[in-house]
Amino acid sequence: MPALSLIALVSLVSTGYCVKLVCIHPIRYHGQIQKGQQLGRMLPMQRVFPGIVSHIHVENCDQSDPTHLLRPDVSPALPQQDTHWATVCAGNPTNEIRGCDKYGCGYFGAPRRNGKGGKHKGVDVICADGATVYAPFSGELFGPVKFFHNGNIIDDGIQIKGSGFCVKLLCIHPVRYHGRISKGQVLGRMLPMQRVFPGITSHIHVENCDHSDPTSNLERGKGRRK
Repeated sequence: MPALSLIALVSLVSTGYCVKLVCIHPIRYHGQIQKGQQLGRMLPMQRVFPGIVSHIHVENCDQSDPTHLLRPDVSPALPQQDTHWATVCAGNPTNEIRGCDKYGCGYFGAPRRNGKGGKHKGVDVICADGATVYAPFSGELFGPVKFFHNGNIIDDGIQIKGSGFCVKLLCIHPVRYHGRISKGQVLGRMLPMQRVFPGITSHIHVENCDHSDPTSNLERGKGRRK
């Protein structure tokens, strides 16, 4: 046995249960404790057994198998993720989706017109030219992201990657292309789409990185789809 010892043990006795937990340092060795209450801290197992999968040794006092008792009867209480995104564009508080115009339709899966073929891989959120654009959720910025690859004045955008989300917002000019941004913080401004596509419903193209449908995340109240 190496010089540093991990032999620290606490026994818990309750109605119907008696268990020993080894390789932890308890906050105390006597008294009552409640289910889920802090018991102590894990000892430095890696210093004694380098490369081991650090663990607590759990042993029933009667040496029966505790495995089935270790499975939580409910999922751990974790903070619920907010799946609804913030308003993306000033003047469109409900993230209303572009309907159909002579250039096509803005909903997810819409057929592509003008010989492009395929289906729309994102959602077009209505946004007036020059309007302020906000971050839909908190995350890291990556860019620039090009869509047209022809150098036109609206060929700019950004990718945001956050906890559980990764999205590209196109046809906007971000305030910056890298760094951290918080949900609802100013992200940039809408580019002059009318100068490239006269008569179109100006919009931000919002596309999930995995090409899934972002519509449910964008819904804030009852936006209408034409």
